[in-house]
Amino acid sequence: MNERIDRTRRSYDKIAGRFLENTRDRAPLSQWLQRFAEFLGPDATVLDLGAGPGCDSAALRKLGLRAIALDLSRGMLRAGLGEFPGPRVQADARELPFRDGAFRGVWASASLLHLSPDEAAAAVREARRVLDARGLLHLSLKSGAGTEWESERYGEARWFQYWAGPDLDALLNRQGFSIIGSWSNSTPRADWLVRHAVPLTPRSTGGG
Repeated sequence: MNERIDRTRRSYDKIAGRFLENTRDRAPLSQWLQRFAEFLGPDATVLDLGAGPGCDSAALRKLGLRAIALDLSRGMLRAGLGEFPGPRVQADARELPFRDGAFRGVWASASLLHLSPDEAAAAVREARRVLDARGLLHLSLKSGAGTEWESERYGEARWFQYWAGPDLDALLNRQGFSIIGSWSNSTPRADWLVRHAVPLTPRSTGGG
């Protein structure tokens, strides 16, 4: 693990409790949570990739899905354990500890934004690997250009990668996905790119 990713992970370990307080309300994501659940159908097993405290995992369970929360930060996973009980795994999004085709859905909401384009490609490739042929990927990233270390909000440094829509679409296509939904979303703190994508057939594992 490189120092940039590890420093961001350590920051999340420290701010986990405050982060939970600020992100507990998932109403702003309700339309995408609902679309995701309706596409997959009840009882589908899904991976909440970069789950943080597990708020989205809980929302997905309320919609009838069986969600497993995964995050690199142990502190974040622990922060939500009492409020949002359920299976959780500490792991790197670029090396998922699951078999091929294990999930009907992968939910990656505002989580891969701490990865460089090459690192994000590796994570999307892993998401493609663990999805079954009828699966769905939800991916959202911050819209913009360049990178930055940000520490103003929590007093701990977190590294962010910003994305242009065409670059994100090209990444998904190279890693074996077909985009079936494309949205932009503005919040008080950021502009977001939101994509729903399904695996191409036959399975493609394109490079970088």
